[in-house]
Amino acid sequence: MTRRVTTRALVAHHLRSRAGGSGIVAALVLVLSLLATAAPIALGIVGDAALRDRLDGLPPTARDVVSENAGFPQLPPGAETPLAERPYTTEEVWGPFQDAVESIRAGADAPLPGILGPARTVTTNSDNQVREAPRTEAITLAFDPDYEDEIRIVDGRLPEAAASRIPRVEPEPGEDPGPVQLYNRIEVVLSTDTAADLGWSLGDVRTISLPITPIEVVLVGLFEPVDPDADYWQHVPSVLTPKVFDDGNGPRKLTATVYAHPASLVASNLNNLYSTLVWYPTDADAISRDDAEQTVAALNRLTAVSHTIATSAGGPGLLSLRFDADITGEIELALAQEASTAAVIAMLVAGPVGVAAAVLVLGCRLILEGRRPSLRLLSARGASAGQLRGLLAVEGAIAGAVPAVLGAVIAALVGALVFGASLTAAGFVPALLLALAPIVILVVLAPSAAERQTRADLGTRGSRLRLIVEGVIAGLAVVALVLLFIRGYSDGVDLLIAATPLLLALVACLLTLRIYPLPLRVLLGRARASAGADAFLGAARALREPSIGLTPVLALVVGVSVAVSSGILLSALQSGITDAARAQVGADVRITGGTFTHEQLDRVAEVDGVAAATGISGADPATIDIDGVKRSTSVFVVDAADLRDVQGDAPGMLPAGVSLEPSGGKMPILVAGATADQIGDTEQIDLGGVDAEVVGVSRGPVPIGVRENWAAIDSSYAQDVLGRDPSDRTVLVRLDVGVSPGAVEDELRGILGQSVRLATADEIAAGIESGPAVQGVRWALLAATAIAALLSALAIVMTLALAAGPRARVLALLRTLGAPRRAATSLALWEVGPPAIAAVVAGTLFGLLVPLVVLAAVDLRPFTGSSVAPAYQVDPGILLITLGGFLALAVLLTAVALFVSRRIRAAGALRTVEEG
Repeated sequence: MTRRVTTRALVAHHLRSRAGGSGIVAALVLVLSLLATAAPIALGIVGDAALRDRLDGLPPTARDVVSENAGFPQLPPGAETPLAERPYTTEEVWGPFQDAVESIRAGADAPLPGILGPARTVTTNSDNQVREAPRTEAITLAFDPDYEDEIRIVDGRLPEAAASRIPRVEPEPGEDPGPVQLYNRIEVVLSTDTAADLGWSLGDVRTISLPITPIEVVLVGLFEPVDPDADYWQHVPSVLTPKVFDDGNGPRKLTATVYAHPASLVASNLNNLYSTLVWYPTDADAISRDDAEQTVAALNRLTAVSHTIATSAGGPGLLSLRFDADITGEIELALAQEASTAAVIAMLVAGPVGVAAAVLVLGCRLILEGRRPSLRLLSARGASAGQLRGLLAVEGAIAGAVPAVLGAVIAALVGALVFGASLTAAGFVPALLLALAPIVILVVLAPSAAERQTRADLGTRGSRLRLIVEGVIAGLAVVALVLLFIRGYSDGVDLLIAATPLLLALVACLLTLRIYPLPLRVLLGRARASAGADAFLGAARALREPSIGLTPVLALVVGVSVAVSSGILLSALQSGITDAARAQVGADVRITGGTFTHEQLDRVAEVDGVAAATGISGADPATIDIDGVKRSTSVFVVDAADLRDVQGDAPGMLPAGVSLEPSGGKMPILVAGATADQIGDTEQIDLGGVDAEVVGVSRGPVPIGVRENWAAIDSSYAQDVLGRDPSDRTVLVRLDVGVSPGAVEDELRGILGQSVRLATADEIAAGIESGPAVQGVRWALLAATAIAALLSALAIVMTLALAAGPRARVLALLRTLGAPRRAATSLALWEVGPPAIAAVVAGTLFGLLVPLVVLAAVDLRPFTGSSVAPAYQVDPGILLITLGGFLALAVLLTAVALFVSRRIRAAGALRTVEEG
């Protein structure tokens, strides 16, 4: 009795048998889906890490939103009168001002109200000479309505509010009172360290201000900070310790900052040196990558206008505030790094994406070759084309949809659970496309699988369609390249930028397929005259057998080009970072954090291991007259000869070939790029009243820090331009050959002070390289190389598997004629060898050209911290790692995959049938 088999059982048996091709496609889709879904998650993680890295490294003075103003908060009406019946309260003096400042924060655009904390305010009156010791002591009065939260009184008490003015001496009865002399007495507190440095004790009185309106400052308390590491103390320096001025030309002068009662502001009535600092503490942790652009826009709107805080109807004081937010530039730089990272990855991944699509088509062809006998049988027994398509669609869903969904889910879960990253709906689009791709490919190719297979190695003459397709691809590549250079770069993932390398890779593949048969025909001609058959047969089959077609050549060309391009881009990035770090230091060692005298510089030059040393002054304001138009700028004074000696020919303050030494004509000046743009082509330049001539322009990093508008002059012109020779604020040191910075650090600190900051190019470069953005690009380039190697190996193996049938029949015939077993290896090598060698050569040449497009189209300056784009650079060591690693990985994967494919064929999974 025969058991009836259902259609469902037959379909299940059909899908279970010869499932090798489906397994390969499923594994490929799983890996591709995992990578495609993880890529945006990884990019987001890198972008967020880069943002955190930049913001966490900011000091509070650069992180917080700050407003610095000349003057003081508007005083209450009547506070400016000579006499006051009673002292004012803190609320009366500061309440309206604080309410107005708080209303600015509350009215700012989202998300700023949640990022910015309540405002802090400090008004100071600076550098008042102490009459009792005018050459060695000065006092800065500070008024902070919330200062009590930051200090802890350790001796004495807090100050009380002072009246506006009080009579200095009451006349005796019967005496001529004369003009009433008024004076102020303001109680203050001082830090314990500052009091010790000045030698002050509780109850000491110091006199400041003019003789006709003296102010007595009475020390009533000593304090220590509640938290000496709090951000507050960076906004109000020289409070915990006195400010020291020592230029070597006079006695050492100490300036103490003392806190008075906040309401005593109305009683100070000093000079015009009032300054009010307002800042909003910024919670950098509240700024995320998702709202970074919105935060930048809100900060730009906050800082673009002056905010009215009072009207002229009240007393004297500030009427408006304008804020600055240095943090905006850091956020924009992090966003620029993310955009550049995305652009670089898009350009390099576009090629492998095209290869992945081609390899997926090869995988579907493997499925069809395995199913060809059964599909032909079903078709012969009456199965319609729709039924065949439905059967293959089911297999495509199993090999495509299931692993695609699985890969996407795994990537999303790992991103959410391990890294806390979320994925938008758009992030699942690549997985959806991968899920549908095998279904669509198999459905489209289903009718051809049921037809009789024809000889593939006959009729090799080129067709008109091929010429048309090649012409269209070449035309699109040219148009994309021209548009890219004409239109320029668009931030982030630009489709034009992403498509250009892929189109160029296709052109390189087509050229390779056109050119490599030429030397192969020469080899075939020589092989005809030789005694061996391997070379002749292999060359003939390589020319006639089109199994090595566009897909494996495309994989190899793109893979090799990605490896070469990655090596060159890594070289350019490394070189750019090194040059930028060296330019920031400008010597072997850069020293900042103090004021340095000529005597100290002479002592530094005498240190064992120091070859030369020079100084650069601080920024002094000056006026530059450009063809009659006066503009403000900053001037730095250098010793031109010493600076060139210290800097040498390496990047730094002076561009190559530029000298600021006097030449007998106009004063030579070095200017920043922004200043040079203002000057333009005019030769009528006057700096500080001295005719000048621009001899050099510096557009990159310099040792003086980040400034856009400045000029540098030789010290011989300092008196004429500035009226003095200013003190140096930066010291540059050149070391003897073989001497490390650590060997002289202790001696340098002993001469210049323990608090100075030493920096070397290696330290700065290491800091830049360790950043998440640079590390992300580096790993992305290496990952792209590894993925390209994997795809190249798969393309070669699948191609060999598709050509297994014809090769097996040739080998069977050869063995009957007595050919050795090594003939199988020889034929396989001849199938892949010539086009593979040609593809490697073409890929190398193409890879050398792609970075030119990348460097011209993508801004890599955010990675180097320089205003100068990295130049094209080839580092043999880095190139050996990327290209050598690619070739080694591709060969290894090919060998492993060949071994596995042979086992699969031995099991009958990828068996082919005889061609007709």
